[in-house]
Amino acid sequence: MDSFIAQLNALLTDLYHPVSLPGWMLATLLVLVAASLILMAMYVRHNHGLIKDANQELLMANRRLSLATSVAGVGIWEWEKETDTLLWNPVMFRLYGVQPGEPMSIERMRAWILPDDWQQFKSLLGNMESTDRHEITFAIIRESDGSLRYIHAACYWLYTGRKHRLLGTQMDITEEHAAREKVYREAYQDALTLLPNSRALKSQLRLGLEQTAPGRMQGLFFIDLDGFKKVNDTLGHDIGDLLLKGAAGRMRQIIRQQDRVYRLGGDEFVVWIADVPDQDIHVLETIANKLIDTLSKPFQFDEVRAQVSASIGIARYPQQSSDMESLLKAADEAMYLAKRGGKNAFAHYSTPASAASGSPAADAVPE
Repeated sequence: MDSFIAQLNALLTDLYHPVSLPGWMLATLLVLVAASLILMAMYVRHNHGLIKDANQELLMANRRLSLATSVAGVGIWEWEKETDTLLWNPVMFRLYGVQPGEPMSIERMRAWILPDDWQQFKSLLGNMESTDRHEITFAIIRESDGSLRYIHAACYWLYTGRKHRLLGTQMDITEEHAAREKVYREAYQDALTLLPNSRALKSQLRLGLEQTAPGRMQGLFFIDLDGFKKVNDTLGHDIGDLLLKGAAGRMRQIIRQQDRVYRLGGDEFVVWIADVPDQDIHVLETIANKLIDTLSKPFQFDEVRAQVSASIGIARYPQQSSDMESLLKAADEAMYLAKRGGKNAFAHYSTPASAASGSPAADAVPE
Protein backbone atom coordinates (compact mmCIF):
# COMPACT_ATOMS: atom_id res chain seq x y z
CA MET A 1 0.00 0.00 0.00
CA ASP A 2 2.82 2.45 0.90
CA SER A 3 4.59 1.58 -2.35
CA PHE A 4 1.44 2.28 -4.36
CA ILE A 5 1.02 5.70 -2.71
CA ALA A 6 4.66 6.56 -3.39
CA GLN A 7 4.23 5.67 -7.06
CA LEU A 8 1.05 7.76 -7.20
CA ASN A 9 2.86 10.79 -5.73
CA ALA A 10 5.61 10.42 -8.32
CA LEU A 11 3.03 10.26 -11.10
CA LEU A 12 1.26 13.38 -9.87
CA THR A 13 4.59 15.18 -9.68
CA ASP A 14 5.25 14.28 -13.30
CA LEU A 15 1.78 15.45 -14.29
CA TYR A 16 2.49 18.92 -12.93
CA HIS A 17 5.87 19.08 -14.61
CA PRO A 18 6.30 22.07 -16.96
CA VAL A 19 6.45 19.66 -19.91
CA SER A 20 3.03 18.23 -19.33
CA LEU A 21 0.82 15.69 -21.15
CA PRO A 22 -2.14 16.65 -23.38
CA GLY A 23 -5.36 17.46 -21.56
CA TRP A 24 -7.27 14.41 -22.75
CA MET A 25 -4.48 12.09 -21.62
CA LEU A 26 -4.29 13.84 -18.27
CA ALA A 27 -8.04 13.44 -17.79
CA THR A 28 -7.82 9.76 -18.71
CA LEU A 29 -5.02 9.16 -16.22
CA LEU A 30 -6.90 10.92 -13.46
CA VAL A 31 -9.97 8.78 -14.14
CA LEU A 32 -7.85 5.61 -14.02
CA VAL A 33 -6.18 6.69 -10.78
CA ALA A 34 -9.56 7.46 -9.23
CA ALA A 35 -10.95 4.12 -10.35
CA SER A 36 -7.91 2.32 -8.92
CA LEU A 37 -8.33 4.09 -5.59
CA ILE A 38 -12.02 3.18 -5.51
CA LEU A 39 -11.28 -0.48 -6.33
CA MET A 40 -8.54 -0.62 -3.70
CA ALA A 41 -10.83 0.89 -1.09
CA MET A 42 -13.50 -1.66 -1.95
CA TYR A 43 -10.93 -4.51 -1.75
CA VAL A 44 -9.63 -3.38 1.65
CA ARG A 45 -13.13 -2.92 2.96
CA HIS A 46 -14.20 -6.33 1.64
CA ASN A 47 -11.23 -8.12 3.22
CA HIS A 48 -11.63 -6.20 6.44
CA GLY A 49 -15.22 -7.44 6.50
CA LEU A 50 -14.07 -11.02 5.88
CA ILE A 51 -11.52 -10.81 8.67
CA LYS A 52 -14.06 -9.27 10.99
CA ASP A 53 -16.59 -11.98 10.11
CA ALA A 54 -13.96 -14.71 10.60
CA ASN A 55 -12.99 -13.30 13.99
CA GLN A 56 -16.63 -13.13 14.97
CA GLU A 57 -17.20 -16.75 13.90
CA LEU A 58 -14.10 -17.84 15.82
CA LEU A 59 -15.29 -16.00 18.90
CA MET A 60 -18.71 -17.63 18.65
CA ALA A 61 -17.14 -21.06 18.14
CA ASN A 62 -14.98 -20.58 21.23
CA ARG A 63 -18.01 -19.54 23.23
CA ARG A 64 -19.97 -22.58 22.03
CA LEU A 65 -17.05 -24.87 22.92
CA SER A 66 -16.68 -23.27 26.34
CA LEU A 67 -20.40 -23.62 27.00
CA ALA A 68 -20.45 -27.26 25.81
CA THR A 69 -17.44 -28.29 27.90
CA SER A 70 -18.83 -26.46 30.93
CA VAL A 71 -22.22 -28.16 30.67
CA ALA A 72 -20.59 -31.56 30.06
CA GLY A 73 -18.07 -31.05 32.87
CA VAL A 74 -15.09 -31.47 30.53
CA GLY A 75 -11.87 -29.82 31.58
CA ILE A 76 -9.45 -28.77 28.84
CA TRP A 77 -5.76 -28.45 29.62
CA GLU A 78 -2.60 -27.69 27.66
CA TRP A 79 0.98 -28.06 28.79
CA GLU A 80 3.98 -26.68 26.91
CA LYS A 81 6.99 -28.75 27.83
CA GLU A 82 9.80 -26.35 26.92
CA THR A 83 8.41 -23.46 29.00
CA ASP A 84 6.56 -25.60 31.57
CA THR A 85 3.44 -23.52 30.88
CA LEU A 86 0.15 -25.07 32.00
CA LEU A 87 -3.17 -23.66 30.79
CA TRP A 88 -6.60 -24.65 32.15
CA ASN A 89 -10.14 -23.84 31.10
CA PRO A 90 -12.63 -22.88 33.88
CA VAL A 91 -13.87 -26.47 34.30
CA MET A 92 -10.38 -27.67 35.27
CA PHE A 93 -10.34 -25.25 38.20
CA ARG A 94 -13.68 -26.66 39.39
CA LEU A 95 -12.47 -30.26 39.06
CA TYR A 96 -9.50 -29.61 41.33
CA GLY A 97 -11.32 -27.22 43.66
CA VAL A 98 -9.03 -24.29 42.87
CA GLN A 99 -9.90 -20.61 42.54
CA PRO A 100 -10.14 -19.65 38.83
CA GLY A 101 -7.20 -17.65 37.55
CA GLU A 102 -4.62 -19.02 39.97
CA PRO A 103 -1.30 -19.78 38.25
CA MET A 104 -0.97 -23.48 37.45
CA SER A 105 2.04 -25.75 37.05
CA ILE A 106 2.76 -29.46 36.77
CA GLU A 107 4.49 -29.35 40.14
CA ARG A 108 1.35 -27.95 41.72
CA MET A 109 -0.75 -30.67 40.10
CA ARG A 110 1.59 -33.25 41.61
CA ALA A 111 0.56 -32.11 45.10
CA TRP A 112 -3.06 -33.13 44.36
CA ILE A 113 -2.39 -36.45 42.55
CA LEU A 114 -2.07 -39.47 44.85
CA PRO A 115 1.51 -40.79 45.08
CA ASP A 116 0.52 -44.23 43.73
CA ASP A 117 -0.85 -42.57 40.57
CA TRP A 118 1.84 -39.94 40.05
CA GLN A 119 4.22 -42.33 38.29
CA GLN A 120 1.81 -43.05 35.43
CA PHE A 121 1.03 -39.34 35.08
CA LYS A 122 4.76 -38.58 35.03
CA SER A 123 5.27 -41.21 32.31
CA LEU A 124 2.61 -39.48 30.23
CA LEU A 125 4.48 -36.17 30.49
CA GLY A 126 7.68 -37.78 29.21
CA ASN A 127 6.13 -39.68 26.29
CA MET A 128 6.27 -36.76 23.86
CA GLU A 129 7.56 -38.83 20.91
CA SER A 130 4.25 -40.68 20.67
CA THR A 131 1.46 -39.22 18.57
CA ASP A 132 -1.09 -41.78 19.80
CA ARG A 133 -4.05 -40.95 21.99
CA HIS A 134 -3.21 -41.50 25.67
CA GLU A 135 -5.78 -42.27 28.36
CA ILE A 136 -5.16 -42.66 32.08
CA THR A 137 -7.27 -42.68 35.23
CA PHE A 138 -5.87 -41.33 38.47
CA ALA A 139 -7.04 -40.15 41.87
CA ILE A 140 -6.66 -36.66 43.34
CA ILE A 141 -7.33 -34.97 46.65
CA ARG A 142 -9.50 -31.97 45.82
CA GLU A 143 -8.03 -28.80 47.31
CA SER A 144 -11.25 -27.03 48.29
CA ASP A 145 -12.80 -29.81 50.40
CA GLY A 146 -10.16 -32.56 50.66
CA SER A 147 -12.41 -35.11 48.96
CA LEU A 148 -11.04 -38.05 46.98
CA ARG A 149 -11.95 -37.76 43.30
CA TYR A 150 -11.17 -40.00 40.33
CA ILE A 151 -10.14 -38.26 37.10
CA HIS A 152 -10.03 -39.69 33.58
CA ALA A 153 -7.65 -37.89 31.22
CA ALA A 154 -7.34 -38.24 27.45
CA CYS A 155 -4.67 -36.32 25.56
CA TYR A 156 -2.37 -36.05 22.53
CA TRP A 157 1.16 -34.79 22.07
CA LEU A 158 1.50 -32.07 19.40
CA TYR A 159 4.76 -30.77 17.93
CA THR A 160 4.60 -27.32 16.34
CA GLY A 161 8.15 -27.29 14.97
CA ARG A 162 9.87 -25.79 17.97
CA LYS A 163 7.75 -26.73 20.97
CA HIS A 164 6.01 -29.81 22.32
CA ARG A 165 2.48 -29.39 23.63
CA LEU A 166 0.32 -31.87 25.49
CA LEU A 167 -3.34 -31.09 24.80
CA GLY A 168 -6.24 -32.99 26.28
CA THR A 169 -9.35 -33.27 28.41
CA GLN A 170 -10.09 -34.35 31.97
CA MET A 171 -13.38 -35.51 33.49
CA ASP A 172 -14.48 -36.38 37.02
CA ILE A 173 -15.54 -40.05 36.97
CA THR A 174 -15.86 -40.56 40.73
CA GLU A 175 -19.48 -41.70 40.52
CA GLU A 176 -18.75 -44.08 37.64
CA HIS A 177 -15.72 -45.42 39.49
CA ALA A 178 -17.81 -46.05 42.61
CA ALA A 179 -20.43 -47.87 40.53
CA ARG A 180 -17.76 -50.10 38.96
CA GLU A 181 -16.24 -50.77 42.38
CA LYS A 182 -19.64 -51.80 43.70
CA VAL A 183 -20.16 -54.21 40.80
CA TYR A 184 -16.68 -55.63 41.35
CA ARG A 185 -17.23 -56.05 45.09
CA GLU A 186 -20.50 -57.84 44.55
CA ALA A 187 -18.90 -60.16 41.99
CA TYR A 188 -15.43 -60.70 43.42
CA GLN A 189 -15.49 -59.88 47.15
CA ASP A 190 -16.81 -61.81 50.11
CA ALA A 191 -19.37 -59.59 51.83
CA LEU A 192 -18.55 -60.76 55.38
CA THR A 193 -14.74 -60.80 55.52
CA LEU A 194 -14.14 -58.41 52.58
CA LEU A 195 -11.64 -60.94 51.24
CA PRO A 196 -11.61 -61.85 47.54
CA ASN A 197 -14.02 -64.71 46.89
CA SER A 198 -13.79 -67.93 44.86
CA ARG A 199 -14.53 -66.14 41.59
CA ALA A 200 -11.64 -63.75 42.19
CA LEU A 201 -9.40 -66.69 43.12
CA LYS A 202 -10.05 -68.50 39.85
CA SER A 203 -9.58 -65.34 37.78
CA GLN A 204 -6.34 -64.25 39.46
CA LEU A 205 -4.81 -67.67 40.06
CA ARG A 206 -5.24 -68.76 36.44
CA LEU A 207 -3.31 -65.70 35.27
CA GLY A 208 -0.66 -66.20 37.96
CA LEU A 209 -0.02 -69.79 36.95
CA GLU A 210 0.41 -68.78 33.31
CA GLN A 211 3.09 -66.28 34.34
CA THR A 212 5.16 -68.74 36.41
CA ALA A 213 8.81 -68.41 35.36
CA PRO A 214 11.19 -71.36 34.94
CA GLY A 215 12.70 -72.37 38.26
CA ARG A 216 9.80 -70.85 40.21
CA MET A 217 6.65 -72.31 41.71
CA GLN A 218 3.27 -71.26 43.07
CA GLY A 219 2.08 -72.62 46.41
CA LEU A 220 -1.58 -73.08 47.33
CA PHE A 221 -2.96 -73.64 50.84
CA PHE A 222 -6.46 -75.02 51.37
CA ILE A 223 -7.45 -74.07 54.95
CA ASP A 224 -10.35 -75.38 57.03
CA LEU A 225 -11.06 -74.07 60.55
CA ASP A 226 -11.29 -77.01 62.96
CA GLY A 227 -14.08 -76.64 65.51
CA PHE A 228 -15.86 -73.77 63.77
CA LYS A 229 -19.17 -75.63 63.62
CA LYS A 230 -19.09 -76.04 67.39
CA VAL A 231 -18.54 -72.29 67.83
CA ASN A 232 -21.53 -71.55 65.61
CA ASP A 233 -23.75 -74.08 67.40
CA THR A 234 -22.84 -73.09 70.97
CA LEU A 235 -22.06 -69.36 70.76
CA GLY A 236 -24.31 -68.36 67.86
CA HIS A 237 -23.84 -67.23 64.29
CA ASP A 238 -23.01 -63.65 65.25
CA ILE A 239 -19.94 -64.83 67.14
CA GLY A 240 -19.16 -67.19 64.28
CA ASP A 241 -19.21 -64.28 61.83
CA LEU A 242 -16.93 -62.24 64.10
CA LEU A 243 -14.54 -65.17 64.30
CA LEU A 244 -14.41 -65.50 60.50
CA LYS A 245 -13.64 -61.81 60.14
CA GLY A 246 -10.99 -62.07 62.85
CA ALA A 247 -9.42 -65.11 61.19
CA ALA A 248 -9.29 -63.28 57.85
CA GLY A 249 -7.52 -60.34 59.47
CA ARG A 250 -4.95 -62.58 61.18
CA MET A 251 -4.12 -64.41 57.97
CA ARG A 252 -3.60 -61.16 56.08
CA GLN A 253 -1.08 -60.09 58.72
CA ILE A 254 0.92 -63.30 58.36
CA ILE A 255 1.31 -63.65 54.61
CA ARG A 256 3.80 -61.73 52.49
CA GLN A 257 2.86 -58.66 50.48
CA GLN A 258 2.71 -60.59 47.20
CA ASP A 259 0.51 -63.38 48.62
CA ARG A 260 -3.30 -63.47 48.70
CA VAL A 261 -6.03 -64.80 51.01
CA TYR A 262 -9.44 -65.84 49.66
CA ARG A 263 -12.62 -67.04 51.34
CA LEU A 264 -14.35 -69.85 49.47
CA GLY A 265 -17.36 -69.97 51.79
CA GLY A 266 -18.25 -71.23 55.26
CA ASP A 267 -15.01 -71.79 57.19
CA GLU A 268 -12.89 -72.61 54.14
CA PHE A 269 -10.11 -70.31 52.94
CA VAL A 270 -7.39 -70.47 50.30
CA VAL A 271 -4.00 -68.80 50.56
CA TRP A 272 -1.96 -68.32 47.40
CA ILE A 273 1.78 -68.18 48.06
CA ALA A 274 3.08 -66.53 44.90
CA ASP A 275 6.38 -66.90 43.06
CA VAL A 276 8.68 -69.03 45.23
CA PRO A 277 11.94 -70.71 44.09
CA ASP A 278 10.94 -74.27 43.20
CA GLN A 279 13.31 -75.82 45.76
CA ASP A 280 12.27 -73.63 48.70
CA ILE A 281 9.53 -75.81 50.14
CA HIS A 282 10.54 -74.58 53.58
CA VAL A 283 9.12 -71.14 52.64
CA LEU A 284 5.68 -72.73 52.30
CA GLU A 285 6.07 -74.69 55.52
CA THR A 286 7.18 -71.62 57.48
CA ILE A 287 4.13 -69.64 56.38
CA ALA A 288 1.83 -72.62 57.06
CA ASN A 289 3.17 -72.98 60.60
CA LYS A 290 2.66 -69.26 61.25
CA LEU A 291 -0.93 -69.49 60.01
CA ILE A 292 -1.62 -72.50 62.25
CA ASP A 293 -0.13 -70.69 65.23
CA THR A 294 -2.11 -67.47 64.77
CA LEU A 295 -5.43 -69.20 64.01
CA SER A 296 -5.19 -71.49 67.08
CA LYS A 297 -4.97 -68.55 69.49
CA PRO A 298 -8.28 -67.69 71.25
CA PHE A 299 -10.56 -64.98 69.83
CA GLN A 300 -12.02 -62.63 72.44
CA PHE A 301 -15.27 -60.78 71.73
CA ASP A 302 -16.16 -58.74 74.84
CA GLU A 303 -17.09 -61.40 77.39
CA VAL A 304 -17.17 -64.23 74.88
CA ARG A 305 -14.10 -66.34 74.16
CA ALA A 306 -13.93 -68.62 71.12
CA GLN A 307 -11.20 -70.89 69.85
CA VAL A 308 -10.55 -72.94 66.72
CA SER A 309 -7.56 -74.48 64.99
CA ALA A 310 -6.61 -74.93 61.33
CA SER A 311 -5.95 -77.85 59.01
CA ILE A 312 -3.93 -76.84 55.95
CA GLY A 313 -3.36 -78.73 52.71
CA ILE A 314 -0.37 -77.65 50.60
CA ALA A 315 -0.02 -78.20 46.85
CA ARG A 316 2.51 -76.84 44.36
CA TYR A 317 2.45 -75.75 40.75
CA PRO A 318 3.85 -76.95 38.35
CA GLN A 319 5.41 -79.84 40.33
CA GLN A 320 2.10 -81.38 41.47
CA SER A 321 -0.48 -80.02 39.05
CA SER A 322 -0.83 -78.91 35.46
CA ASP A 323 -3.57 -76.31 35.81
CA MET A 324 -5.65 -74.34 38.29
CA GLU A 325 -8.36 -76.99 38.75
CA SER A 326 -5.92 -79.78 39.54
CA LEU A 327 -3.97 -77.50 41.90
CA LEU A 328 -7.11 -76.66 43.89
CA LYS A 329 -8.11 -80.32 44.01
CA ALA A 330 -4.64 -81.37 45.20
CA ALA A 331 -4.64 -78.77 48.00
CA ASP A 332 -8.15 -79.86 49.05
CA GLU A 333 -7.09 -83.51 49.25
CA ALA A 334 -4.00 -82.60 51.27
CA MET A 335 -6.19 -80.62 53.70
CA TYR A 336 -8.33 -83.72 54.44
CA LEU A 337 -5.14 -85.70 55.04
CA ALA A 338 -4.10 -83.09 57.60
CA LYS A 339 -7.47 -83.47 59.33
CA ARG A 340 -7.15 -87.25 59.41
CA GLY A 341 -3.68 -86.84 60.83
CA GLY A 342 -5.00 -85.08 63.92
CA LYS A 343 -5.96 -81.55 62.77
CA ASN A 344 -4.15 -78.35 63.76
CA ALA A 345 -1.47 -79.31 61.21
CA PHE A 346 -0.48 -79.04 57.56
CA ALA A 347 0.03 -81.78 55.01
CA HIS A 348 1.78 -81.85 51.63
CA TYR A 349 0.06 -83.35 48.65
CA SER A 350 1.83 -86.19 46.88
CA THR A 351 1.07 -87.30 43.35
CA PRO A 352 -0.71 -90.63 42.79
CA ALA A 353 2.53 -91.98 41.33
CA SER A 354 4.29 -91.37 44.63
CA ALA A 355 1.53 -93.13 46.51
CA ALA A 356 1.63 -96.11 44.13
CA SER A 357 5.37 -96.51 44.70
CA GLY A 358 4.78 -97.08 48.40
CA SER A 359 5.17 -93.52 49.69
CA PRO A 360 2.33 -92.07 51.76
CA ALA A 361 -0.10 -89.88 49.84
CA ALA A 362 0.68 -86.98 52.17
CA ASP A 363 2.90 -86.15 55.07
CA ALA A 364 0.87 -84.92 58.06
CA VAL A 365 2.98 -82.77 60.32
CA PRO A 366 1.48 -82.05 63.76
CA GLU A 367 1.93 -78.60 65.25
